[in-house]
Amino acid sequence: MKQVSGKEFARILQHHGWQLKRIHGSHHIFFKAGCIERISIQF
Repeated sequence: MKQVSGKEFARILQHHGWQLKRIHGSHHIFFKAGCIERISIQF
């Protein structure tokens, strides 16, 4: 499987409707309306 950087993965998430909720240190937390899951990406 191909590795992607944190920045590239964040761009992919935003393209699919996820929104940046907050930044905690080096982690960016994303959420999507209608989903209970959150995704944390280390930059």
